[in-house]
Amino acid sequence: MKKSYLLAVFILCSIVGLSACKPDQRKDADKSNTPLRAPLVNSSSSETIPSSEETKEKGVNDLSFENTSYNYDVVTGATQTTFGSNPKPLYTYEEKLEKMFWSNQPPLGLMEGNYYTNDGYFDVGNKGIVEIVTDDTHKIINVEFNEYGAENYYASKYAGANKRLSDYAFFQAQNPRTDTTLVTVVNGITFVERQMREENRITGNFETVKGSSTTAREGLMAIAAELADEIKQPSKTKYIGYAEDFGNGLIGRIQLTVTDGKIDSARYDEYFADQPEKIVADNLKKYYRQSKYFSLEYKEETNDDFVSFADSLTKAIIEQQKLVLENSELTKHPSFVSYQKLIQHIEL
Repeated sequence: MKKSYLLAVFILCSIVGLSACKPDQRKDADKSNTPLRAPLVNSSSSETIPSSEETKEKGVNDLSFENTSYNYDVVTGATQTTFGSNPKPLYTYEEKLEKMFWSNQPPLGLMEGNYYTNDGYFDVGNKGIVEIVTDDTHKIINVEFNEYGAENYYASKYAGANKRLSDYAFFQAQNPRTDTTLVTVVNGITFVERQMREENRITGNFETVKGSSTTAREGLMAIAAELADEIKQPSKTKYIGYAEDFGNGLIGRIQLTVTDGKIDSARYDEYFADQPEKIVADNLKKYYRQSKYFSLEYKEETNDDFVSFADSLTKAIIEQQKLVLENSELTKHPSFVSYQKLIQHIEL
C-alpha cells in the first residue's frame, strides 16, 4: 500500500514538473516586462514639403516648417539620465529605424528679421548655440539650437561634432538605452524649439521629450532664457536667410547676418532629405537626415570637398560684400549652381 502511494505521488509530481517546463512557457518567461513602444510618428501624420515653385511664391517670413506629428512621452521637469546603463535590447537596429523618426529640415522660404544669438557649455562640456530671429513686433519667427560634442566626449568620433546635422542621432538609435523612448537628441531639440516659436516665448517651463530632456533643459532652455530681455529690443544685427527644396532630395540654405549694412557672417549648406527614398542620387541616400557641411562620413568620403567650397564661398561673400561672385574656382563647383538659385531671392 505504501509503495502504491509513493508511486502515485511520483507520477503526479512528474506530470506537474513536465507541464511547468513546456517550451512556450519558457519563452514567455524570457520576455522583457518592458512594454514595446508604438511607432513614434502618428499614422495620420502627413509630411508635405512645398515644391520649389510654392516656396518661391511665398513672401517674407511666410515659412514652411517641418510638421510631422509625434507620439511623444513628455515631461515637465528634469528626468534621471540613463547614461551608463546597459539594458537588454528590445529591437534590432532595423526595427528601431522603422519606429523612430526625427527631422533635420530647416524652415523653407525667405526669413528676415532681428538676429540674436547666445552660447554656453552644459552637461559634461557640450557646447550649445541658440539663434533667434524676430520680426519688428518682437514676435519670434524662428528658434534654432545646435549642440556640439565636448572635446573629451566618450565617443571620440563625435568630439566637437554637430549632433543635429551629423549621424549622431543614428549613433543614439543603435543604443538599447533609446529602445523604450525611441527618441534622439534631435527630437528633444525640435520639440522645444516649436513650443518657443508657437508660444512666442523663451522663458518659463516647457514640456520636454522623455529620454531627451538634458539637452533641452540644460542647453536650449537655459541658454535661450539669457536672451529674454535682449529680444524685446530691436537688434543692430539683421538676419537674412533663404532655404529651398530642390526636388532631388537636397535642400539648399544660405544664411547671412548684416550689421550696419555690412555682411558680417555668411553660411551655406545643403541638407539631405529625411527619407532616403526622396534622395535621387543612390550614392547619397545613406546620408539622409544629415547635411553636407556637418556629416562626418560625407566629409570623409568627399575629402572635405563641400566644406572647402562652402568656406571659400562664404569668405568671398564677406570680403566682397556681395552675393554675385565671379571667382572662377568657385563657379566650377557643382554646388555653385544651387547657390545661384538661392541668392535670386535675397535683396541686400
